[in-house]
Amino acid sequence: MEIFTLLAFDKYASYIWFSYGLTFITIAHLFIRTKSIHRDTIKQLRSKYLRDL
Repeated sequence: MEIFTLLAFDKYASYIWFSYGLTFITIAHLFIRTKSIHRDTIKQLRSKYLRDL
């Protein structure tokens, strides 16, 4: 039961959990977007260098 009282954060709970959620969503979005850009860049480079051979 002590873990629930620790996670309650008194009257600021809604602000804290909202901030945690927003931070997680932002980091997840940046990770997925960066991975997508990296994959596209690798495809472009492969295409470019395979053409030059």
